[in-house]
Amino acid sequence: MRASFTALFALCLIWGGIGWGVSWIAERRVQTVRVKGAFRYIDPAVVEDLVRDRLASGNTYFGIPMAEIRQAVASIPWVAEASVERRWPDRIEVEVREHRPVARWGDAEFIDDRMNRFHVGSTQGFEHLPLLTGPDGQERRLVKVLIDLDERFGTWGTRVAELRLTDRWSWSLRLESDVRIEFGRQEPAEAIPSLLSLLPLLGKERMTLLQSIDLRYPYGFAVVWKIYPPDAEVPPEQPGAVPPA
Repeated sequence: MRASFTALFALCLIWGGIGWGVSWIAERRVQTVRVKGAFRYIDPAVVEDLVRDRLASGNTYFGIPMAEIRQAVASIPWVAEASVERRWPDRIEVEVREHRPVARWGDAEFIDDRMNRFHVGSTQGFEHLPLLTGPDGQERRLVKVLIDLDERFGTWGTRVAELRLTDRWSWSLRLESDVRIEFGRQEPAEAIPSLLSLLPLLGKERMTLLQSIDLRYPYGFAVVWKIYPPDAEVPPEQPGAVPPA
């Protein structure tokens, strides 16, 4: 009897301790907010302030409004993903992944390194990024074409500054060297190899005088030269079609 009573008493103490512990945890207040991530465009202090604002009305350990906090952080411009986790005994951790822009899309949007389009209000200050223009839903296609063209034009020592796809599926671009190229409806990846094989016929020095190239011809391309002052040396050939090799 005595052994049974002792065991029962011990069990009650254990369950009482557990109950007290759970109650203590449930009433435990969040003391620390930790914001993690590699930040370039977002101020971590802004994220922390936003989280603390959401904790003001229910910041117990189990009363943290996780979904609300996650949604609020995800709404911050430049936030690509956000996760929120509890950390014993009184800490909440928010991990943020920023968008990493690889191109501009119009005047107010970007395409990130995962080919997602996102809005931040303005692209001012990012003029060094290539500008993409095209129909909605064609973002991934334009980025893939951009990457392919940059690799090919690397032999020229230049890159694509602007790439455009019209609603009629016509392609055009402007290089960082300010040369403009019209592709028409043919895929740039299919037209570029023949162009790069023919351009050496112009000579290296004359290639620097190019203003635009029109590839919308079935058997060659048209070249327009830059305009120079009267006393400058003008290329001997006038604009016209260059036959394929």
